Amino acid sequence: MVFFFQILCVLGLVGAGFFARRRGMLSAQGTNDLAHVALSIVYPALIFGAIIELSFADLRANLTLPLLVMAIALVGFGLGLLAVRFLGRVAPETARAFLFHCLINNYSFLPLPLVLFRYGDAGVALLVFSSIGYELLLWTLGVMLFTRAERKRDRLKSLFSPPFVALLFSLAFVAVRDLIPWPAMPAWLTMAGNTMRSGLKTLGAATIALSMLVAGSRFATLKFATILGWRIWFVSVIRLVAVPLVMIPLLGLIPMDPTARGVLYIIAVMPSAMVSVLFSERYGGDTDFIAGGLLLTHFWALVTVPLFLAWAF
Repeated sequence: MVFFFQILCVLGLVGAGFFARRRGMLSAQGTNDLAHVALSIVYPALIFGAIIELSFADLRANLTLPLLVMAIALVGFGLGLLAVRFLGRVAPETARAFLFHCLINNYSFLPLPLVLFRYGDAGVALLVFSSIGYELLLWTLGVMLFTRAERKRDRLKSLFSPPFVALLFSLAFVAVRDLIPWPAMPAWLTMAGNTMRSGLKTLGAATIALSMLVAGSRFATLKFATILGWRIWFVSVIRLVAVPLVMIPLLGLIPMDPTARGVLYIIAVMPSAMVSVLFSERYGGDTDFIAGGLLLTHFWALVTVPLFLAWAF
């Protein structure tokens, strides 16, 4: 029930972007600018603010979590590679969008209320840490799927985008903070640090809102026939059915803490990631296919997610 209302909330907020585009408050260029701001400034703040909440002991004790979520993502990508040959004659951008949907699902915003409801703050901390695996894939393989750069040098440069740099910097920050003995900080410096951290969290929280505005804006120009295309239904089946069918039994066989396993179950059944629209707008891709897959997987998740979680638990 919690997830059902969360999905409805997402669709409602996406409607704000849809309304803004239809009323002329948001143009095509404005949509692209929003995506640029989100990926260059807002999303890095979200990553840094989340990672520095963890300790180095947390990172070390739960090292398998990012590796296992990478396994979830790569299973989807592997299934996509097997399936993409059956798409027929499609533009390279469409094939890459298909693979991106298979690779990256909604690994933070939608799982959060479910994890919080079932496992409390301990589960949320594990969810945040596990997202490192997705972030690493998102800003390496994900960027390489979308970037139009032809030269290897340009492709490598695209990997070191602000979010990926923020991820590397935040991990280094946690290690330096916790492993090196530091003298007691003056009260004013501690207060300044807490204020800055609060500001980063506030800025980063806008990531989801901007993603929804961009997605809604794209939906406003999406032809209904696009959603009816069999290729979008095909990728939705891979994302919502095939990946859970493979990963839920596999995760059940791996010895781990029950809370960690539950968090991974929840991640494995999620629909496509909202950030996919930001990527397509920023780096160039088949945004109609991305938006269509995003919308369809979120609708069908209202059915598939409760069924798979009932099976898993």
